[in-house]
Amino acid sequence: MAVRLHAKNRMVTGRRTQSGFTLTETMVVVVILALLAALSTPLLTRDNTARKGRDWAKIVAQTLQKARFQALGDRTTIHVLFYRTHVDIYRQDTPSPVLLTTTRGPAPNGEKTVAVWAVNNAGTVPAAAELTDSTTPPSFSPSLPTNDIAFSLLGSTINNNTWSIYLRNELLPAGHPDASFLITVSGLTGFISSNHKVTLP
Repeated sequence: MAVRLHAKNRMVTGRRTQSGFTLTETMVVVVILALLAALSTPLLTRDNTARKGRDWAKIVAQTLQKARFQALGDRTTIHVLFYRTHVDIYRQDTPSPVLLTTTRGPAPNGEKTVAVWAVNNAGTVPAAAELTDSTTPPSFSPSLPTNDIAFSLLGSTINNNTWSIYLRNELLPAGHPDASFLITVSGLTGFISSNHKVTLP
């Protein structure tokens, strides 16, 4: 009986020494994982950079929609002022306008960022960036600033002008499909569309 138990224990011990991975096998797996990580990192970084532009375009469109609803709800004129890296919403009150919200874009990477390049009602594609950042309070008289889209109490834009907002993801080359975005605001209805793309330099 004792001999049989001893033989059984010896067989179990022999099996245990044969299980597991060798050092060479482990190192091969580590090298393969390192290669996969090195290959996938640039793809993930590029996709994240492209997503910043898409997300900022959606946020700008939502900000415009919010301003339009605010004008309808408050029965007053609401102004959306565009700057290079942020968008401000003002209510036109007397004696001075009231800042309602400020929406900031992605943090700059050096001098490059996802920027609002231009805002116009002429339908012309800008040849270069036209907007800068400013902290000076706006004045809505005697005329509206050129970077201002104002919604009336009916939800339409002032003077029923159709506006174009051009956004440029400066972190991507000009030919990239996610490098430029166009948001339009219909003058008569105030309808906001952000599914257009345009080529900016």
